[in-house]
This record gives sequence, structure tokens and C-alpha cells, in this order.
Amino acid sequence: MENKMTGGNPILHVVKDTVIYKQGQACSTMFLLRQGTVGLYLNYGTPDQFQLCELSQSDSSLGEMGLLDGEPRNATAVALTDAMLVEISQDKFASFIAENPMAAKQIIIDLSVRFKNVTQELKNEQVVIRECLTTLQEEDEKRKNSFMGKLKKYTEYFFNIPKDVPPDLYVGYYNRFHGTML
Repeated sequence: MENKMTGGNPILHVVKDTVIYKQGQACSTMFLLRQGTVGLYLNYGTPDQFQLCELSQSDSSLGEMGLLDGEPRNATAVALTDAMLVEISQDKFASFIAENPMAAKQIIIDLSVRFKNVTQELKNEQVVIRECLTTLQEEDEKRKNSFMGKLKKYTEYFFNIPKDVPPDLYVGYYNRFHGTML
């Protein structure tokens, strides 16, 4: 990554496939995308990798959540194309916002859009979970009915043996006309 200082904030030129920051890292900066495309991922580089979003709109913000709440990065940012980013440190954030109110508005819009996307994803997952639970309940009902049918068959078999018929003769007769119990 190449750094050039502009207005107190470094401009970073990153090449495609560069990891800009990693999930779990301490966070003291955020970025504004000037050019290119950046992907945000959970569990990047693992079998559980999941792309949260792709940012390509100029002035999109990334990494702001950790900067604002002081928590470690909750995702990994990767340059999907060559990209140019402005890096804003925590100590310069307030002055940057004061000097660039439209950037502050864009950060709020970006956070709002991401929150809406997460909310929609949760709604979609809730539908899938509900469908799975319904299917499981239906399957349980089928299994319950099948089990009850077998119990009824066993009950008939064991409790209806005539007292004057030998059990082995009754078993043979029952199996011939009703099939085996298994």
C-alpha cells in the first residue's frame, strides 16, 4: 500500500485482492472509498466465508463501526479491484466531520442501508427457519401417526390372542392375513 498525505488524512492506493483490514483486529481508523470496489466479508478465507456487501459508490464508508464504538473489526475488507481510499484516524475524525458535513451524512446513510440490509436478511432467515420448523412438525406428525399405527397393530396382536388357540398357530395365521409386524 502506498501512502500519500492529503489534508492530514492519508490516501491509500491498494491493488486488487489486498486485505485492507481483518475481522477481529483492533480498530482506530475508518475509510472512505474514492475509487474501485471493496468487499466486506465475515470469516474471510475460511470455509464459512460470507460476503456481507460490495462497495463501489464513491465516498462509501467502511470500518466506521469500530471507529465509533471502539470494538474490534467485525468484518474483513478486501479490495475487489484496484482501489483508492481515504484513511481517517480516530483523532482526526471529529475535525473531518466538521469540515465535511456531506461525508458525515454519507456515513449515516451507509450505516442505515447496511442496517436495513441486515434487517431484511434476518426477516428472510426467519422465513426459512419457520418453514424448516413447519416441515419438522409435519414430519414429526407423520412419524407419530406411523408409530401410533404400529402400536395399534401390536396391541391388536398381543391383546387379541384367543385363549383356546396356541400362540404359534395364531402368529402364523396373523402373519398370513395381516403381514408381519415389522
